Amino acid sequence: MPKYLNDFPIPNMLADLGFRFLVVLGLSAGVVSLVHSANLGDAWTKTTAMFLLASAAVASVLNIARTRRVAQRIAVNQRSVEVHEKALNQHTIVMATDARGRINSVNQKFTETFGYQADEIIGVATTVLAFDDEAKQTMFQVRKHVLDGNVWSGFHKLRSQSGCFITAQITVFPKIEQTGAVSELVSVITDVSSAMAQSAEKGRNDVVEVLPDGVCIYDPSSFEITYANKVFRRRTGWSADNLDSRSITNLFSESQLSSLYRNLGPLLKGERTQNVFETEDEFGPVEVLTHVVEDMDGKRSLISVMRDITERKQAEDLKLSSVSTVSHELRTPLTSIKGALRLLDSGVMGDMEPNVAKLVNVAHRNSDRLLAIVNDILTLEKLQNGDLSIDTQAVDLRDILSEAAESNAPFAAECNVKFVVLSADEPAFVNADPNRLMQVMSNLMSNAAKLSPEGEAVTLKLCDCEDFWRVSVADNGPGVPEHARDTLFDSFIQVEGLKNKKFASTGLGLTICREIIRQHGGIISFETEVGKGTTFYFELEKSSRDAGVMDVPAVA
Repeated sequence: MPKYLNDFPIPNMLADLGFRFLVVLGLSAGVVSLVHSANLGDAWTKTTAMFLLASAAVASVLNIARTRRVAQRIAVNQRSVEVHEKALNQHTIVMATDARGRINSVNQKFTETFGYQADEIIGVATTVLAFDDEAKQTMFQVRKHVLDGNVWSGFHKLRSQSGCFITAQITVFPKIEQTGAVSELVSVITDVSSAMAQSAEKGRNDVVEVLPDGVCIYDPSSFEITYANKVFRRRTGWSADNLDSRSITNLFSESQLSSLYRNLGPLLKGERTQNVFETEDEFGPVEVLTHVVEDMDGKRSLISVMRDITERKQAEDLKLSSVSTVSHELRTPLTSIKGALRLLDSGVMGDMEPNVAKLVNVAHRNSDRLLAIVNDILTLEKLQNGDLSIDTQAVDLRDILSEAAESNAPFAAECNVKFVVLSADEPAFVNADPNRLMQVMSNLMSNAAKLSPEGEAVTLKLCDCEDFWRVSVADNGPGVPEHARDTLFDSFIQVEGLKNKKFASTGLGLTICREIIRQHGGIISFETEVGKGTTFYFELEKSSRDAGVMDVPAVA
């Protein structure tokens, strides 16, 4: 690195030149006087010559002494500069560039921070350190400002050789030659990434600490917890002192962990930025909302907000219980009415007038829908109470999609849409109850058909996603509005703008789908864009064709 040492200040140089002039003048005058006095024998001249020689001798002695003092001061200054430069190299990043922005020299701290060796970076444009195009533009403006003889200081986004983001505080000043031209731009850089990250983390934690929901922050690879707020610690019984040894996986059983990993999968792959799912820990049901965040140096973390939904579940159960009681009472008379209308419609009781037959047919169809609604309510009650068994066996999902498209084709025709199946080439076996999967498919497909524009297609797709199969139902409908997305799977929810007046609904279809998929150990979710459509999907773990048949009671 260039050294900025002023060894000979102007006053010292003038004094030194003065002493040297006196010595030379005294010696010269003394010699001339002696020669002259020797020729003339003049005593006065001899005396004057001796005086001048003596003065020159004294001046020589003083000059020698002064030269030694100056040399000592120079040595002290040199050592001081070396100490300062060593301290600068140890604690500060220094880089010198030419007027075109190419790097001339760097210190050791630079190579340690940015990962470049000196021979790799010298001669390279400083834009290689820019974090993005905006940073490159800033570099150009700074260089122009400093080339005008100004000093620039501020914060800058830089990138190391490995791609890590570095927040730097930089001061750039010009090195000006005697001619007044700027020969180099010297940048003194301080890496403040850690300090700013710690400050931001402390501010975030101070806010999160007082939230009414449990919040934890953990590593997306190891799932080790780095922070948990007071509500989360109280719920788990953990203390702030032993969080470093804890993992989010400690809160779930083996079967729940499989569901957890599948829910977090889209976040870890970058397919989504947040995900919501419900599960249970030893303290009761919780809703988990998880986000992916990046700190200032680009490191990713997962933040999960865990909300206790015990009271909400109790309210839902109470509401469902009340409706179920009524449904039980309605089911028997509805069955009788449906049977009577079927007899009339079949002509067993004799021929009817065309207008009467039309009314009976309408009443018959509506009794079918009303009975279907009652059955939905009773099915959901059984699922949540654990009274509905799941008869699992090896099921090829390709057969489920084909059968679902065929059995729901009449309803598609009634809505003036069609079902398109995009299946897999290889067998797609899962361990599931085929009747319950058909129930899920029928619900999702009927919703898509009702909301699709006439003449459009509803796509049924089967995808291989490593350890599980994904079944999706995609429509080109209006999409789900933002305000309705968090509650879409709740009981008795009907979204304004998505209701179809032609087809009655209780708002239980998606709730039933969610419960059935949960009983299979899978997940169900959706992706939507307002004005473009919605894709509902569920994922089930893969199994072999020889998977055993099981009778699994539903778990509330």
